[in-house]
Amino acid sequence: MFLEEMPAKFRYPAPEDAEDEALLGDIQRKGWHHFAVAGGDGQPGYTFSVGHFLNLNHPELIVVGLKDALASRLLDSAAVRIRGLNKPYQPYRLYSDIADGLEVMFLPVAFPHYKEYLGFANWFYQSLPAPYPALQMVWPDPKGVFPWQPGYDVRFRRAQPLLGAPPATPLTRP
Repeated sequence: MFLEEMPAKFRYPAPEDAEDEALLGDIQRKGWHHFAVAGGDGQPGYTFSVGHFLNLNHPELIVVGLKDALASRLLDSAAVRIRGLNKPYQPYRLYSDIADGLEVMFLPVAFPHYKEYLGFANWFYQSLPAPYPALQMVWPDPKGVFPWQPGYDVRFRRAQPLLGAPPATPLTRP
């Protein structure tokens, strides 16, 4: 079971070092922070947000398999939309307003993936009574085909593992 709304029981965690203090300050000042994790040993890198659930009552976001700079730009663009338009992203819908010429879809991240992919967010939200929500921003291959669709370029499967269930029905636009 996931939390749907930020409970009043949230408490900022005690920083363990100067880096934690800086990151917590960024979340308090800007509203969110992105963490880039380099890939290695055949695993793709990924970038995720912390602070959206606390400050905007919106799921945290993660992008897997893109270079850090591009992933951060996509997450910043998504954050501006969430904050500025007060429009939350919905799972299993196509969005074309994050990057010109690129449609993305959000999948709910399955809880078993939290430990492997969302370490700092887990630490940050440790005071909550249940897990915070998270969405994976899924990008298509160069032909615009998503990983669960026929014709997807298999060369990208390793770069972008799905952290949640793909849509059961055809893609919809908001």
